[in-house]
Amino acid sequence: MARPKSLSPGIRFEVTLSEQSTEMLKELATRGIYGRTAAEVGGRFIEQALQAFVDTPKLVPARSSTVGRG
Repeated sequence: MARPKSLSPGIRFEVTLSEQSTEMLKELATRGIYGRTAAEVGGRFIEQALQAFVDTPKLVPARSSTVGRG
């Protein structure tokens, strides 16, 4: 029987990962914690990392040094 289509909207996006990373995603998928497939697990991790990137304060460029200007 075919698996039901995901209800969450999204855009298909291809990434290349190391063999070790894909094996880890497959293992997590067997546990069903982050998703049912390696792709779902990987997508969830990417979304979490992007959210953390947006939530964390950004680095502010250092001000120009005024040393030697007088």
